[in-house]
Amino acid sequence: MSQKHFTERLDDLKQALLHMSHDIEELVGRAMTLVGEPVVDARVIKAVDVTIDATEVEIEEAAVEILALHQPMAGDLRVLVTVLKINNDLERIGDHAVNIAQAAERLSKAQRAVPIPPELDEMSRISRAMLRDALDAFVHASEKEAWSVMAEDDRVDQLQDSLFRVMLTHMPEQSVSGCLQVLLIGRNLERIGDLATNIAEDVVYMVRGTMVRHQGGVDLDRRDA
Repeated sequence: MSQKHFTERLDDLKQALLHMSHDIEELVGRAMTLVGEPVVDARVIKAVDVTIDATEVEIEEAAVEILALHQPMAGDLRVLVTVLKINNDLERIGDHAVNIAQAAERLSKAQRAVPIPPELDEMSRISRAMLRDALDAFVHASEKEAWSVMAEDDRVDQLQDSLFRVMLTHMPEQSVSGCLQVLLIGRNLERIGDLATNIAEDVVYMVRGTMVRHQGGVDLDRRDA
């Protein structure tokens, strides 16, 4: 495989990831619209996720084929490794969208209506923006954009803590099972933020060749490198 052909195949993979990310972002949004509805059927979200799962397999197979045919080194190898890791994280975000829809379905069957705190909508907005921005950082090969995504994760964690306190307050008055479903939805949104952060960390690895995952604040002074 020539370098030109390799670059073309890699560009195709990047585009496929972008389309997959867009579909997943929309899927999370659709799942969130079900929260608080009186009648919910989570199978609609599950059906879309099945398509996303198939796309993940296609992208992985294409990436492995390029690895086998081109045997890339250094920077090119890091790009392909990053593609494989992002592909897996995107598929997992799709699973979290299904979890949200299923929790919304259980919530709709609660004996008493449970108030939906504004923290949920804010968590959804931020986590989906993190996903979108993380993929932009990947396409632009921008370490600075990746660090910006990682900085947003603290806000999602703070909102999750706030949500937990709010729902604990409501539990004595409302349906305990319903309150637990709201907390579960928040937990899935928090995990989506975590996975978007993983993608951003992988972008830093792709650009710099240095792992920053699990290093906490050690590398913060190099965000603008």
